[in-house]
Amino acid sequence: MPKYNVPLTSWANISVTVETDETDPEKIAELAQEQAGVSLCHQCAGKHGLDIGDEWSLVRDGEVPEVYKVED
Repeated sequence: MPKYNVPLTSWANISVTVETDETDPEKIAELAQEQAGVSLCHQCAGKHGLDIGDEWSLVRDGEVPEVYKVED
């Protein structure tokens, strides 16, 4: 019987904490994107080769990226 590989996509989310004196949400978001990085262990990737990718898109409220101050 023939076998087929079928690519399926989904998406994941991360939240990156950025420490900076910058106040411009665009620049803060850029710093977060530069620091974003996750990986899966061999077991989590599983036999199907789960890959979460390496490109992250900003969550935006209209034109402004969502940036939340967590502490001063």
